[in-house]
Amino acid sequence: MIIDESGDRQFRCDLKRYLRQNSPKGAIRDVRLKKSHKDSLLQLADMCVGAIARSYRTDRNNHRRWRDMVAEKIDDIWEYK
Repeated sequence: MIIDESGDRQFRCDLKRYLRQNSPKGAIRDVRLKKSHKDSLLQLADMCVGAIARSYRTDRNNHRRWRDMVAEKIDDIWEYK
């Protein structure tokens, strides 16, 4: 899994640990951090995740607008708490 390298060192360590502990067994083999401004595919993934995340903000107008636009490309969503 490659995720955007944001936040301080403690946040990144906590995020890696959380993902490994709360994901289905064998779903994540490795977690790597990259700077999204250097990777166009990571930027695209970040935008798609943002669209999905916004859809959970029911206090916002048109909160499902962007998620609906990418809905046919969504294969699976893992909800973490």
